[in-house]
Amino acid sequence: MKTRIVLISAILAAASLAGCVEDAGYTNPTPSSGLTPGSNEQAYFDDGCVAGTSDAKASMSSVYERYSDQYDTRFEPYFRQGYEACWAANR
Repeated sequence: MKTRIVLISAILAAASLAGCVEDAGYTNPTPSSGLTPGSNEQAYFDDGCVAGTSDAKASMSSVYERYSDQYDTRFEPYFRQGYEACWAANR
């Protein structure tokens, strides 16, 4: 879990730095989760979002279950929500 938090922090830091570049036509492709920052639910949503974005950009189908080894079943709904939201936003 510590590695996952470090990875998510690095992704968020890179994303915030990328926002420093001016681009008048930029829209945020990552949907808001409305979850508590730093919570397990948010972490699983973010993991799902990364997987969904990757699959969408690779023109893969929207099947979050292929990542079942990457989430705890207690948090599956959050992973699924992140996956589906980001897959759709990046299609």
